[in-house]
Amino acid sequence: MGQALFPNRNIGRMAITPLSSAKTFSVECTGLNTAERDDLVGFFIQMQGRFGSFRFEYEDIVFPVCRFDSDIGPWIENGPGPHGLTFSIKVLSYAREAA
Repeated sequence: MGQALFPNRNIGRMAITPLSSAKTFSVECTGLNTAERDDLVGFFIQMQGRFGSFRFEYEDIVFPVCRFDSDIGPWIENGPGPHGLTFSIKVLSYAREAA
């Protein structure tokens, strides 16, 4: 079975910000509808917090192995809707660039 893929295709807007550690990033998703929010929360539950690892792709950035950086709801939900979620991911390995 291949690496689980973070469900970020065709969702609201997403921004990635490096945190103090070079391998930790804040991911902010805004403009989510209820189904998109539920998909992200469901994915966190499926990964069992930071226990499971997954592949994260965003524009031209590929993190082939990463995990959530917390075991307990690492997101901040903003407003009643459209929804916004913010959480941290930890990169365990980086993609190698093609030669």
